[in-house]
Amino acid sequence: MNLIIIGIGKVGETLISNLINEHHDIFIVDINSNKVQSIVNKYDVNGITGSGLERDVLLGAGVDKADFVITCTTQDEKNILCCALAKKLGAKYTIARVRDPELFKEMDNMNAVFGLDFFFNPELQTAREIVRVLKYPSAKSVETFSEGRASMLEFTISKDSPLVNKPIIEISKEFGNEFLFGLVKHQDSVFIPHGNFVLKENDSVHLITAENSLYRITKKLQIFRRSAKSVFVLGGGKISYYLAQELLDSNIDVKIIENNTERANELSILLPKATILLFDATNQEFLEEEKLQDSDACVSLTGIDEENIITSLYAKEKGVPKVVTKVDKPSIINMASQLNLDTIVSPKDIIANHIIRFVRAHQTTSGNSIKTLYKIHDMAEALEFIVDESFTNTNIPLKDLSIRDNVLIGGIVRDGKFILPDGRTTLKLDDKAIVLTIDKQITELNQIIKQ
Repeated sequence: MNLIIIGIGKVGETLISNLINEHHDIFIVDINSNKVQSIVNKYDVNGITGSGLERDVLLGAGVDKADFVITCTTQDEKNILCCALAKKLGAKYTIARVRDPELFKEMDNMNAVFGLDFFFNPELQTAREIVRVLKYPSAKSVETFSEGRASMLEFTISKDSPLVNKPIIEISKEFGNEFLFGLVKHQDSVFIPHGNFVLKENDSVHLITAENSLYRITKKLQIFRRSAKSVFVLGGGKISYYLAQELLDSNIDVKIIENNTERANELSILLPKATILLFDATNQEFLEEEKLQDSDACVSLTGIDEENIITSLYAKEKGVPKVVTKVDKPSIINMASQLNLDTIVSPKDIIANHIIRFVRAHQTTSGNSIKTLYKIHDMAEALEFIVDESFTNTNIPLKDLSIRDNVLIGGIVRDGKFILPDGRTTLKLDDKAIVLTIDKQITELNQIIKQ
């Protein structure tokens, strides 16, 4: 596929690094010639210096033959207009980053006018991911499928866990067949576990079940923690705004610490039900005075990765039950993962998942293309497909299908109800199938079958 990416900031470069691994031909556009040259040399892509609003620049990038044009500049209006021009010049699909809350709210009414096929908001998507883990604080991450009917919860096996040193088959007998361990990260490797796989202390486990069963199952497995009712947010950027909105709508108390007077005043107007405090989020004495230690959760969302990590470690040392840390730099993410932080979120990686899902979904003409995609530890993926007539293996027991190695059907949603599959289960038309795979780039459901 031919892709043009306009605007090479953090999100743009993350998309390049992910999409280049999907074996696409990528052409980059940016007004900064040094940045273009650096990215061209680093990723072996083609590039041109100029504005995405210039017809000649887009034609020079091959817009008339482009399958996708993705705009990631810092200006929402420019992103939208670039997409409109690209569409007029022949681009097949256009995708725009739109971050401004007021503009984003109107995009459903505007996207058809400007020829947009998809638009994304990294801050809003990040806020929603944080809300999910605050709902289930024992989780490192929580992903949803089929409009929230199925969930995949990631947690770490502790030394006193009732699951430690037990094989999967024994756990299923002891705790009931309401959930499935879809993936296990042991040290530096990721596995789709078989029945004899033994869980060890510090393993990171992805559990799949019905959304309405999560509370009961987390209690069974002794990992239950009550949802956060009071949240301390450090930093008052766009993610904090969206997060506070979602939390306040659920009657959760929110305190936001922001050190910029103008932004603090703005947040006070936008979020009248939140407590906005003008102060430095790294001031230990202030945090103690405001009783950070008594809150249910601390979410570090300042614009500095190192600051977020330090304040998160401080919150953990103070005994805050749930700590969420925003980290953007890949090198720092790798180091931060060794610090035993509860949950690390990266807006650019979250958006990369959404863009890759959209691109893969449009690589195939079959109806059973990807509806949901999550990348896991850079070594595995969880995907959701709708089963339609193009899938040639309906009504056949799973045990009789020649499913590819390192691929697992981890759940099925049928008529709004979650089904935990076994060897006798069959896929039927209109089912939503949750597929887990290691080191496979799957674009449609038929690809899970050996050829």
